[in-house]
Amino acid sequence: MRIVTVAGTRPELIKLAPLVPLLRPRFEHHYLFTGQHFSPAMVGELFGTMESPLPEIQLDVRSSDISTLTRALRSALEGLGPDLVLVYGDTNSTLAAARAAALIGSTMLHIEAGIRSFDSSMVEERNRVEVDRLAQLRLAPTVLSRWILTHLEGYPADSCPVVGNLVVDAWQRFGAQTNCPPLPAGLTENSPFALLTLHRPDTVDRPQLLSAILKHLGELPMQLLFPVHPRTQERLQGQKLPANLQPLGPLSYPSFCGLLRRASVVITDSGGVQEEAASAGRPCVTLRARTDRPESLLGGLNRLHRPQRPEGLKQRVLEAIEHHQKARASEVQATMESYGDGRAAERITALLEFIAGRSPSISIPASRGFADTGELAQAAESIRLGTSPLRVVG
Repeated sequence: MRIVTVAGTRPELIKLAPLVPLLRPRFEHHYLFTGQHFSPAMVGELFGTMESPLPEIQLDVRSSDISTLTRALRSALEGLGPDLVLVYGDTNSTLAAARAAALIGSTMLHIEAGIRSFDSSMVEERNRVEVDRLAQLRLAPTVLSRWILTHLEGYPADSCPVVGNLVVDAWQRFGAQTNCPPLPAGLTENSPFALLTLHRPDTVDRPQLLSAILKHLGELPMQLLFPVHPRTQERLQGQKLPANLQPLGPLSYPSFCGLLRRASVVITDSGGVQEEAASAGRPCVTLRARTDRPESLLGGLNRLHRPQRPEGLKQRVLEAIEHHQKARASEVQATMESYGDGRAAERITALLEFIAGRSPSISIPASRGFADTGELAQAAESIRLGTSPLRVVG
């Protein structure tokens, strides 16, 4: 079976890193990178610091325009003739790959299906809703995301198995055991600090709001280590940075994870960083009015804060730290397990082997809340191997 896996951004490369090595020896597998993220600061270091194969097909589109990406991907997929296209997440490359797969009549599986913020003003929300609509199998990361797919959106249950989230696989493989990189001058091993990431338009594209956010973060009684996203770097020009904020250059993924494990609190507007903070058991304040990762809210380790109200940000961060200090170990552990058990890549691979007829059965131990072999087999049976490409039944 010929499989093409498509990625276009740094987060996709990180999260697919545990899966691709399992697919390559088992299938005719092609790994394609669109170049939506083309900055060396964003993707150049990943393959030197992570045991992950480099995508052998690089389109170098250097654009986030969906029409441009779709044209390039359609041409590439027509040349490859895949039986199955794997897409991940909610980026413009994800949607473009889903559209291109539909245009050439190839079966498409969506990894990280069913995540919803219910905020259609978010580009990511519009992307993932359409990708799920185009997909033949929707691999849900959590029980909640599957419930959204089956109960709110009406997809057949056998097309939406819960496999866990590859971000947990990546965290356990590349981040959970890494040492903290050398701390900036003025910080010792016992110094408290916050890890800050900002890149979304809601937080960085309005100069006055960004200035207010930085001002109130400057009131925190600790240093803020701030790995700066390339698009955020441009927005910081002309901004007065508080004395306790230390911008950092691009970090490797293991180095970022090392800082996250050591941080007193994480402050972010990123969906993926919310998941990583939960996997590390760290308190998190998310600068959004709503989140598409609500599982970590349930245990109290993640708290939302509307970025348009920066005056309450200091108090929210201090509350998050205090709650974490008082939280029961069972609460922290439940949050750490809310997104997966680190075996999502195994489940996806077992599912694909069964679909391809390589295995007469699926054998992978089930974990609480995630698909057992029967559920995976039901999902696989919803796709029947015929002539290339795979044909969807029902």
